[in-house]
Amino acid sequence: MACNYDNFLEHNTPNNEPLRGKYMKSFGYHSLMHRMPTIFSEIIGILVYSKAEQFNLANKEEIDNVVDKLELLSSEILKNNPLRKIDSSSTLSLMWNQILEKKLNSDSVLTWFGTEWLFTENYLYIRIKEIFEKTKMLQNYDPFKKLKYNAFDKSETTMIAIAEFLIFQFSKKELNDTSLKALFIKMLKICLWGNRFDLSLNIGKSKNITEDPLEAIVSLDRYILADHSDEIWNTLNVSIDKNPKIIDIILDNSAYELFTDMCLADFFVTYGFAEVVVFHGKSIPWYVSDVTKPDFEHFLNRLEKECTSSALQKIGNRWNNYYTAGKFVIECEEFWTLPHCYSAMANEDPELYKKLSASQLLIFKGDLNYRKLIGDINWEPSTAFKDALCKFQPTAVVALRTLKCDCVCGLNSDYEIKIDENDKDNNYLSSTNYWQVNGKYAVVHLSK
Repeated sequence: MACNYDNFLEHNTPNNEPLRGKYMKSFGYHSLMHRMPTIFSEIIGILVYSKAEQFNLANKEEIDNVVDKLELLSSEILKNNPLRKIDSSSTLSLMWNQILEKKLNSDSVLTWFGTEWLFTENYLYIRIKEIFEKTKMLQNYDPFKKLKYNAFDKSETTMIAIAEFLIFQFSKKELNDTSLKALFIKMLKICLWGNRFDLSLNIGKSKNITEDPLEAIVSLDRYILADHSDEIWNTLNVSIDKNPKIIDIILDNSAYELFTDMCLADFFVTYGFAEVVVFHGKSIPWYVSDVTKPDFEHFLNRLEKECTSSALQKIGNRWNNYYTAGKFVIECEEFWTLPHCYSAMANEDPELYKKLSASQLLIFKGDLNYRKLIGDINWEPSTAFKDALCKFQPTAVVALRTLKCDCVCGLNSDYEIKIDENDKDNNYLSSTNYWQVNGKYAVVHLSK
């Protein structure tokens, strides 16, 4: 249980303020107090299992040491201790320490619950990385790999259904504009709802995904609270003098969501909307299920060489060929594992901002990217998405996100009526921010 409650407040995050764990009715508080300790338990459980099954004596001693440090870190969070610099000489850690030094100079005390939740949650994962970096034999160990691989297993049936659909579509003759738009909207919605399956928010436990995705996206439309799909289609069809034609997808989760991201990317390549799709992942293991380059490459190889489904083998072969030919590219810039909101990118990483400006379209996937896009601020939900971006506009920006924490923008004034119609039997208003945190609702935003 956390100590040092003096500055904790028994209410939600005030409007137009950054989310912080000290607001005890916010998802930030719930996350730090309940989700984080459970994630530590999952990591420790995997390490203990691995120690018994896979590692030699020297590794086992290191694992015991890692487990002790993870338990100390978990305790540090619950005690609301002050944050400290990262004890590592890696490039990313040095970048973090510069940020921490600047923040320590501006704030008198940085604590887990008192500092912006976006900052402390990102800080957690660089601290986990620090623990493994201090070992001799586990420096490159991904503590979340087993969870990500399990998530692949539990989504294979649904991936087969989508793969069979895609193979059939790609075998057709040229589509007319109406059919092509309908296919795009379908692929966009499949990609959107793929974001529901987030291991960091499901406390490391993957769900069996058995629904028919092609039927589900029709029934799920009523849960989309802002939908700019038509505007995105129109943006794609505007002739832009950029050569080569590039679309960037800033990734969120591995396994099923990564599959749906590649499906959308394949649409862009197949029908000439992009010559290259650049995927942006994380440079280190991050937020349990976020995609790293090893995840990306393992995913492609597993589809083609390890799945028994001929449809998955075919689609895996197709995408591996794209990867080899440079039509699919994976880049893992350090910026994505720093705590900056994206409105700071032009100043903090002008090279990345310039690179993204060359894209026709930036598609940001998932909750963490959304929070960084809009500054992790508890906006009035009717605040326009473009305004919430705080001038981050290197090119056309799309956000595909299922709602999993209590910041959102760009909703119509009647959004509560829509939620009430969907949830009239669930008494959603009796539960703080119920509709904002359970992954049931979604947004499709565009700013250009």
